[in-house]
Amino acid sequence: MAKYSQSIGYFNAGQVVGLWLAVVATAISVAYVSHVCREKYAELMSLELKANQLQTDYGRYLLEQSAWGSLQRIEVSAVERFEMHSPAPDKIIIVRNSR
Repeated sequence: MAKYSQSIGYFNAGQVVGLWLAVVATAISVAYVSHVCREKYAELMSLELKANQLQTDYGRYLLEQSAWGSLQRIEVSAVERFEMHSPAPDKIIIVRNSR
């Protein structure tokens, strides 16, 4: 009977303790990995939000850049600031290369 009390079925007490420790270690590992996964997912969401904001800002920048570089704005600025104007058709001279 003493021999039966040290073993549980086909396993001895050392094997049961070892398996129990393995199960506990696995459970702790699963909990830790789940925690890390949640942290990384939250970080991913914040980075995606920042990327969307940067994409919106970039689109606004492109619109602003095209507005500042439009031909009409340049022409108006040339007329107002430098008193420039388009030449009359009879004042235009076409120069051709005679090669």
